[in-house]
Amino acid sequence: MSQSTTPSRPISTNPATGRPTDDDALAGALLLLDRLDGQLPLGLLVYDAKTLELMHANPPLLDFVDPDLTLDELESRNEEHDAQFRASELASALEEVAATGSSRHLPELRHDFFGRGPRWWSTSLHRIDTDRWGRVVVALAVDLTDQVRARHLLEERERRRLVLEQAIAAVPDQGLMSSLQHVSDALVTAFPVDAVALRLLDADAKLHLIAATGLRPSEIRRLALEPTTVRRLEMISEGGRHPLVGSLGLRWVEIRWLRVRDEPIGALTVAARRDRRLPEEDLALLDDAAARLGHALKRTERSPGFLRNRSLEMARSSAEEDGAVTAGVDGLRPRELAILRLYAEGLGTRQIAELLVLSVHTVRTHVKNARRRLGVNSRGEALECLNAVDDPEI
Repeated sequence: MSQSTTPSRPISTNPATGRPTDDDALAGALLLLDRLDGQLPLGLLVYDAKTLELMHANPPLLDFVDPDLTLDELESRNEEHDAQFRASELASALEEVAATGSSRHLPELRHDFFGRGPRWWSTSLHRIDTDRWGRVVVALAVDLTDQVRARHLLEERERRRLVLEQAIAAVPDQGLMSSLQHVSDALVTAFPVDAVALRLLDADAKLHLIAATGLRPSEIRRLALEPTTVRRLEMISEGGRHPLVGSLGLRWVEIRWLRVRDEPIGALTVAARRDRRLPEEDLALLDDAAARLGHALKRTERSPGFLRNRSLEMARSSAEEDGAVTAGVDGLRPRELAILRLYAEGLGTRQIAELLVLSVHTVRTHVKNARRRLGVNSRGEALECLNAVDDPEI
C-alpha cells in the first residue's frame, strides 16, 4: 500500500491541555502503522463499527483472517475446522467494543487454521473515528506463538522433572526391583529415548543389571547374565563404538554415573535407535536425575551375591515372558520352549540351570521331552525346528 493512497488530516488537540485527543492520537498511530506496511510485528485489522465487516487487514496478516470473509463466515469456518479456536470470544469482544467504546484486550488467543498448526495471538481492540474508514473497531494483534511454545516446553520439562523426582523418591531399600523398574519406566517417558538400563556396582567392581525398559527379553537376559565392568562402560561413554551398542540396534547412548560422595555406585544408561540426540536441556535433566538416584541408593545393599540374585531375577522374569508369549508353539510346553530359546541365545546347560533355578539333570530332561514332541533326535535339530516356525519379532 503506497503512502499516496492514504489520506491525511491534522490531528486535533484537547483545548484544555493542548495535546492530541486519545482518538486522534490512536488514529495517527494507526496511520503510521499502515504506512509501514507490515514492517512491524503487528497485525492491523479494521472492522466497521456498525456492521463489524472486516474492511482492512495490513500485513503481517493474522493466520485466522481472510480479508474476503465476513465476521460470520470467519467464525463459521474456524469453528468447523478447529474447535479450539475462540472465534466466538473475538466476535463478542468486537461487538462489545463497537457498542460501548471501551477497549478490550485478549491476552492469548489460540487458533489452528486449516491444519497449519496452533498459533497464539495477543489482541487489543479499540473503537475510534477515522477520516479514512469512519467509526471503526481496530484490532492490533501480536504473534505470541514462539513465546507460548517456549512456555509450554518449560512447563512440560518441569512436569517431567517432577515425575522423575517422585519415582526416584519412592526407591526404598526393600522392594528394590519394583521401585527401580518404575524409575526406568519413568525415564523412558521423560526423555525421547528407546531404552534405559540401571546398573549397580558391587564390591568386586562388577556392574549388575537391576532394571531395564525398552529392551527385548533376550537382550535383557544377555545383559543380566553378563555383569559388565566400569572400564567397559567408560569406553562406551567416551564415544567408543562398542560391539554391544550395535548388537542391540542402538545409534547412541548417554551414560551417567550414580555416585555417593563422588564414589561411583552404579550407572544410568539411556539410548535410542535413532540419530537425533538429546538437547542440552534434557541432558541437564538427566544429570539431575542421576544425582538424585545416586543419593536415593546410598544405603542400598550392593554385595556381589545380592546384586547377582537381582540380575538373575530379571533374567528369569524375561524367560517367563518369552514362554508366556509363545506358549503352544508346535505343542511345546512353556518351560521346554524357554529352555530351547536360552540354548539358541548361546547359554550353556549350567547357565540355564542357574538362571531357571533348576538342576542340570532337569534342564536336560526338558530338552529330551521337547525333542520327543518335535520328533527329532538332537538338541540342534530341535533348535532348527524352532527357528523354522519362530516369529523373528519375538
